[in-house]
Amino acid sequence: MHTYLFLFLFLASTVTFAQNKEVAAVEKAVAELVDAMIVGDETRLRNLTDPQLTYGHSNGLIEDQEAYIEAIRSRVSNFTEINIENQSIDIKDNIALVRHFLIGQTHNRDSDPAPVNLGVLTVWQKKGKNWRLLARQAFKR
Repeated sequence: MHTYLFLFLFLASTVTFAQNKEVAAVEKAVAELVDAMIVGDETRLRNLTDPQLTYGHSNGLIEDQEAYIEAIRSRVSNFTEINIENQSIDIKDNIALVRHFLIGQTHNRDSDPAPVNLGVLTVWQKKGKNWRLLARQAFKR
């Protein structure tokens, strides 16, 4: 009986450790994406997103990977500050669902600076060792 209990606890702790490792990897990918968006780093944005990305804005605009990266790179969409709050991450196999609030500031090209307060759902897919943003949808809070 003790052997089975020990085996169960060992396996449970191994699964929990692996899950925590993946959650940390997704958290890191989210943080890297936020930083790449603020500085407009095209290379990092491309490396963090999937070629089939669908990026939904709170105003209904949907962009593919190329349009999303170009909007950030050219500062058409220019985040000057992004703070992530109340983030939750749920992982199933190679898919991670990330929910959070995005609070920050924008100064888009041809616009005045403006506050941002959004709810966001992102879908990340693990490819090889890396997590890539596959889909994003935001809504106004």
